[in-house]
Amino acid sequence: MDVKINAVPTTQSIEATTKKDAVNDGDFKFTLLSKIEEGELQNKLNSMIQEIGVQGDKIAKHMDIKDMKKYRELIKGFMNEVVTHSHKFSRENFLDKRGRHRVYGIVKLVDKNVDELAQELIKDEKNHLTILGKIDEIKGLLLDLAI
Repeated sequence: MDVKINAVPTTQSIEATTKKDAVNDGDFKFTLLSKIEEGELQNKLNSMIQEIGVQGDKIAKHMDIKDMKKYRELIKGFMNEVVTHSHKFSRENFLDKRGRHRVYGIVKLVDKNVDELAQELIKDEKNHLTILGKIDEIKGLLLDLAI
């Protein structure tokens, strides 16, 4: 028994239009999500800056190891958020004039406002950061002596 299969072009064209609608819907969702994420990111960074300021004041009034550790963790978390959301790394492959393969790593500044916010925080908290840097240096020297 021979079975013949007929090609049905109408179903293929319907699938193609459905895919186009899905792409457009995805673009809208991406735009909507990016605006929500930007607002949430801004709120998160502002709250982190306030926490860092409060913790910096605690350190200025009373030097305590627990406060310094918390301050350091807050700074680290803030810088991590800034770096992950403000810069974008891309890798591009090129052939030069002689036909040799070249790979370029490019870091692009995505959100300049986030970067400026980080710079302002660093300026404000510079004294506290130098103290923490010296403490880390001392801790490293102690570890070197222990080994």
